[in-house]
Amino acid sequence: MLYKDKNKQEKYILTSQVISFCLLAIVILVAISFKDQLFCQMGYYHSTVMFAVMLPLIIMVRLLSVQYSNILLEYAVNIFYFLLSAVFLVLLSQSAFEILLIMPVIIMALKYGTKHAVYTASCSIAVLFFVGYRKAFASIDSDLMYFIVFLLVAWLIGNMRDSEKEIQRKLERLASHDGLTGLRNHRSFQLILDEMLDRAEKRKEPLSLIMLDIDYFKVYNDSFGHQKGDSVLKLVAAIIRECTPEWGECARYGGEEFIVILPGKTMEFAKAIGEQIGSKIENAKVPGAEVLPKGRLTVSVGVAEYPLIAANKEKLIQKADEALYKAKFASKDKVEIYYSVFDELSLSLMEGERDLLNSIRTLTMVIDAKDRYTYGHSERAMQLARKLAEKVRLNEEETKELCYSSLLHDIGKIEISREILNKPAELNAPEWEILKQHPQWGADIIRPMQSLKGTVEIILHHHENYDGSGYPKGFKGEDIPLGARILRIIDSYDAMTSDRPYKRGMTEAQAIEELSRLSGQHYDPFLLEKFIQILSE
Repeated sequence: MLYKDKNKQEKYILTSQVISFCLLAIVILVAISFKDQLFCQMGYYHSTVMFAVMLPLIIMVRLLSVQYSNILLEYAVNIFYFLLSAVFLVLLSQSAFEILLIMPVIIMALKYGTKHAVYTASCSIAVLFFVGYRKAFASIDSDLMYFIVFLLVAWLIGNMRDSEKEIQRKLERLASHDGLTGLRNHRSFQLILDEMLDRAEKRKEPLSLIMLDIDYFKVYNDSFGHQKGDSVLKLVAAIIRECTPEWGECARYGGEEFIVILPGKTMEFAKAIGEQIGSKIENAKVPGAEVLPKGRLTVSVGVAEYPLIAANKEKLIQKADEALYKAKFASKDKVEIYYSVFDELSLSLMEGERDLLNSIRTLTMVIDAKDRYTYGHSERAMQLARKLAEKVRLNEEETKELCYSSLLHDIGKIEISREILNKPAELNAPEWEILKQHPQWGADIIRPMQSLKGTVEIILHHHENYDGSGYPKGFKGEDIPLGARILRIIDSYDAMTSDRPYKRGMTEAQAIEELSRLSGQHYDPFLLEKFIQILSE
């Protein structure tokens, strides 16, 4: 809208300048028609030819100055106008037409403000002085009046234009920047991202997006009130602005979420910037930060890159948001680069199988949304399952079935309430009995899908123990499907190393020690040995 208004203003100014040249031409033609003695000495024919050539030339130069917004071209047009005016005002016997010298002053005042208007008025006065000198100052009284009028018009209209520009600048900032933090607002971010993505596409360059969220901000806000919360938002915004390169852009995306655009940079560079921001925020002195779970202010960060993992703006924002979500629910205070085994797996699938994979992904997202403490568990399990499958040399079909099973092994949790899945304490006996049914429920959900029939038995038996003490069937040893024995190890390892509301996750060394202790009881000794080798590698 503002751009259109500026173009409209340019058209008005251009029209007025063309009119001023036309007026000058009319003056000369009037002088010719009344046979002005001095003017007619030049000859009617030569003067007409001169204007026929010069007027289009001046208009063309003026059009160039509008297109390229070049003030030097503006001054070139005005100087030519003054020279032409000076010649004909000297030749004309009348002095009334000297008022035409005010036109460039008005135009420069309207377009550039007081400073350039005064410069132009000084040029007009100089021309007027030259004309008066050539005419022996025959009309000194009117010349003095013109001097004052030119300067007054330059000062008045110029200051009005300066005030208008200042108001416009403030309005533009109010429309494009967040009032609290001073960063770009959500609307402005969307517009600038569109521009930068267009530029990145034309130049065949990458563009990275960083999305940040303040950890436990609601806890701090509820503890100290909104004013203190606003102070934290301002502090975080200042750190983000400080860490964002000059050629980048940062914005408040909404609430306690912020976003940084890094044109021409990959995810690795963006991750370094995200870590720098996180480190500075963590080290910042925030009054009352001891109420937060980690005793200090922290942020979670998600990073995504165009066009490597996202082909358009919507996908780029979605991927950055997914990476942020993963960072936030994995452990918080973390920078997470977007990565999805679904995306990687889809590259090796046939077109028809990709639709199936998308269905699996949707079901997995439903589980992750319900059981927030194991967000990303299915994807992590699939990564480890594929590595272990390669280690024990499963064939391609068995590996594929194991990967699908890893993604879907908790699908039965759809039937379990959020209260049980997210209970901030250990489950009681009735709740545990409900949870133990999820392998059966998962197998029942998958069974009608012919393309996934090989995953049913793995999903059903992935909680069986090697010594027969597991559930739901109590199978033991090699009666348990191979895929289920592999998944039993991987599922346990990921559960051990994940944080829960009632306990912190184990370290890798602690988890290996616990798995080894239960070798031959819960876990296949041979498969466990291979899995530990993978971890050590």
